[in-house]
Amino acid sequence: MWLSTKLVSQTLNSLVRRRFVSMGVLVATQLVAGGGAMAQSVEARHWRGIGASTRQPEQVVAGTVAEWRGLWSRVGMPPPDMFEQGRMNAVGIFLGRRGSEGYAVNILSTSRRRDRIVVVFEEIMPPEIMMAQRAAPRPVASAPSLAPSLGPSLGPSLGPGGSGSAGFAAPGAGLPATGGLAPLPSRPAGQPTSPWAIILIHRADLPVSVEQRLFR
Repeated sequence: MWLSTKLVSQTLNSLVRRRFVSMGVLVATQLVAGGGAMAQSVEARHWRGIGASTRQPEQVVAGTVAEWRGLWSRVGMPPPDMFEQGRMNAVGIFLGRRGSEGYAVNILSTSRRRDRIVVVFEEIMPPEIMMAQRAAPRPVASAPSLAPSLGPSLGPSLGPGGSGSAGFAAPGAGLPATGGLAPLPSRPAGQPTSPWAIILIHRADLPVSVEQRLFR
């Protein structure tokens, strides 16, 4: 009788363990699947350069052939004949005038997040500025602020034909004063530049947002 009770108890424990393991695998699978749904890569093609005709910082979304041509008019180049109205969107990112060479737009990702498409980019800066940022001490934490915290997105959501410049960080943003640091190495001034990038997104059913990732 004692052996039968012990055997039943061991069997029940084994079944409970198997059930919990199965549930754990199921939850993990759902979490992975959910994470994939949160950021789904979107097919896109992009061009970039440093000599845009426009000298003002802008983020512009194009949803028509006329707006697509308008993006390329800001660059001063003829548009590639590949825009399909109603099936594609395009985004133009123009950093504005920079005082020297060494600046560029780097497109990090184009993906779907929930109910929108998000284009993430960063500004490439001259090496000595990036090195100075790496060597700079972390700022001292200040007293808590009552102002609401800002999220990572610096750019507004833009509809077709929309534009804005509030989403751009100032050149060299995040670079503290050089007090206590060695002076930046000198370099030839070079010619002023106006970096740009144009992204062609192979879908047009969702609104587009642009985010700038600051250098860390």
